[in-house]
Amino acid sequence: AVVNLDNSVVDLETLQALYENRAQSDELEKIEKHSKASKEKENAKSLDKPEQFLYELSLIPNFSERVFCILFQSTFSESICSIRRKLELLQKLCETLKNGSGVMQVLGLVLAFGNYMNGGNRTRGQADGFGLDILPKLKDVKSSDNSRSLLSYIVSYYLRNFDEDAGKEQCIFPLPDPQDLFQASQMKFEDFQKDLRKMKKDLRACETEAAKVYQLSLEEHLQPFKDSMEQF
Repeated sequence: AVVNLDNSVVDLETLQALYENRAQSDELEKIEKHSKASKEKENAKSLDKPEQFLYELSLIPNFSERVFCILFQSTFSESICSIRRKLELLQKLCETLKNGSGVMQVLGLVLAFGNYMNGGNRTRGQADGFGLDILPKLKDVKSSDNSRSLLSYIVSYYLRNFDEDAGKEQCIFPLPDPQDLFQASQMKFEDFQKDLRKMKKDLRACETEAAKVYQLSLEEHLQPFKDSMEQF
């Protein structure tokens, strides 16, 4: 199954487990010595089932190198797509926050009402902008009778004056999706760089391991592995 790349016999999850539990060179050396000794002596104890299994795995031509390449190939596209989706989400949010009409209208209302409320203050009442750190505080600014917040007033004003579809099924939320914003807030460019560096390292390792298989395998054991790796 490993030589023929037949995942219907051994799936990728099983391959991963086999690869992680494969015998290391020193372990394999001991197993081979014991196996050889047991064949030479009539009453020698044979290998236990776990050791016998590891020994049989080692008989598969270039097992370790093949499985490393197969596993890397199976996860490479998914890893690339995952990074691309995150970057596309980040780009979409940046574009929306920068140029979205709904965002501009809502922030314009925040500025206008802020200036109105500070009308008696020449400095604060004629502001051209505001710090984003004030946005979470809008819900804490209350009316004189404490019946509603500035945030709820801005929302109702926007719905009355800017959203023609307010209250209808086709009404669209004017700001970026909160879940998208949360996901973007968890992203770090350092993590992207770390993931890409690891993928680059693993890709080079895959090329090295594949070259070993090409060099060391018998001709009848090269395919379909070689074609699969070259297409990859």
